[in-house]
Amino acid sequence: MGKKISKRIKKLLEDIKKFKSAYGFERVILFGSFARGDFKKESDVDLILVDKRFSSKNVFERGKGLWIKWHVEQKLRYPVDFICYSPEEFE
Repeated sequence: MGKKISKRIKKLLEDIKKFKSAYGFERVILFGSFARGDFKKESDVDLILVDKRFSSKNVFERGKGLWIKWHVEQKLRYPVDFICYSPEEFE
């Protein structure tokens, strides 16, 4: 079981790195059950995105389009929740 979890997390981390690079986010932080290693089959991926582009956007508008980038453009199949911060807010 441990090897299967390790492979799944390794693949997820590779996908997160590609996502970060493709869209130029300053920081992408994995948290929640995948970060702790206690995820289940139905668990979603919890990501904090930190980027200066969020500074000029309303909190409710920051996540718009991210789902499309994640699922459609990058073809990532993990369910995901994004929390978006400007660098000032995150620090």
